[in-house]
Amino acid sequence: MSQDKPNKENEIIDNVETTEETVDHSHKEDSGEKKSKLKKYIGGKRGKTIVSMLIVAIIGMGAGIYIGIDMGRILPATHKSYNKSQVLATVGDVKITGADFAKRMEPYFYYQGLKKLSNEEIESQEASTINYMTNLEALYKAGKEAKITVTDAEVESNYSKTMSSIESSFNLTEDAYLSKFNLTKDYMKESLKKEMIATTYLQENSKVSEKEAKNYYNNNKKDFFQIRASHILISNYDENGKELSDDKKKENKEVAEKLLKRALNGEDFDDLALEYSNDSYNASKGGDLGYFSKGQMDENFEEAAFSLKTNEIYPKVVETNYGYHIIKNTGEKYSDFDDVKESLIETLSNDKQSTLLEDALEKYDVKVNM
Repeated sequence: MSQDKPNKENEIIDNVETTEETVDHSHKEDSGEKKSKLKKYIGGKRGKTIVSMLIVAIIGMGAGIYIGIDMGRILPATHKSYNKSQVLATVGDVKITGADFAKRMEPYFYYQGLKKLSNEEIESQEASTINYMTNLEALYKAGKEAKITVTDAEVESNYSKTMSSIESSFNLTEDAYLSKFNLTKDYMKESLKKEMIATTYLQENSKVSEKEAKNYYNNNKKDFFQIRASHILISNYDENGKELSDDKKKENKEVAEKLLKRALNGEDFDDLALEYSNDSYNASKGGDLGYFSKGQMDENFEEAAFSLKTNEIYPKVVETNYGYHIIKNTGEKYSDFDDVKESLIETLSNDKQSTLLEDALEKYDVKVNM
């Protein structure tokens, strides 16, 4: 259920674009113990906040690990030219041209070094980059209208930190970096100033008090309902992680159905899990998966588990991408406010940021022509 970890420059620009955290321009382990792989990663449902994406943004690159750029090479393995006069997007009266876009994309291509990028990878980065640029311009306009200001000293400090990261990541001096990508100190500082104003605008308008969070908790108690479940897994993968054949899966389903019948007939569920479950970590605990909320588990598993009363076993074998499950509901409760307070405040703050971005994109009539 995991995805490959994105490299840094993608993380910085690309994340400003997706799903719940941000807005498309169409306007409209448990630290103490290893959780079962059945459980989805829930490290903050919305991931990074828009603020954190802007605050670490650097002109066209990320402060990541140097990845072996071939010194002295004129062009990277992948390169693409852009029509400098073409208007790729508008944000109110501001036009984003191919020349502006190239200033973001060319360092990205260079940073990829000798890697040959596919068309899909290039298109994905282009979409992320134009999203970032238009989001930033809209939020900057909103920040200026709200009279958000930053001092020259703050900009200078940010610039110094940014160039230090660039020198480390690109293995280029400040002057060499600016020269290679046809940039100037004034351009860099102006871009960083926009990011700082946009970030401050979001931060100042997305604060959530404990009282707000408590009110949300009390008015949406059902969102904090949890159940506890145990399962017996007959896996459809071998010990090397290779998916089994259809014939073997059919045999596994028959095994699961026999185990389900034994559980329904009163045999001890914990003992069956310990002896037969392929989820070895949780099998040692009688198949116990602990408490979880809706949205944390495989959809089929979750639908079955939440339909049960406490101590009830689901009457059918449930299939997921992992294999076949026999499921037992072993408890239910509501999360305590103190246990969810921090993550709830973060989520509500992210909601406010998303609304601020939505409003800015609509107010300044963002249009993308790519």
